[in-house]
Amino acid sequence: MNIQSRWRSKAAWASVAALVLFVLKTYGLLEGIGLSEDSFKELTALIFAVAIAFGVFNNPTSKDSF
Repeated sequence: MNIQSRWRSKAAWASVAALVLFVLKTYGLLEGIGLSEDSFKELTALIFAVAIAFGVFNNPTSKDSF
């Protein structure tokens, strides 16, 4: 297992960001970073839309692309 390559992975950083937002929402700390419940829902919908777009345009046969 190569730890260095994991820290450079965009997918790993995206999952860390999602975990942080999940923890903040779970403990009611969204207002501390300036997010209301409604804005969190909109942000989540936007993130899902971007993730879907990456999934649609992803080329799994190429090692050079995402």
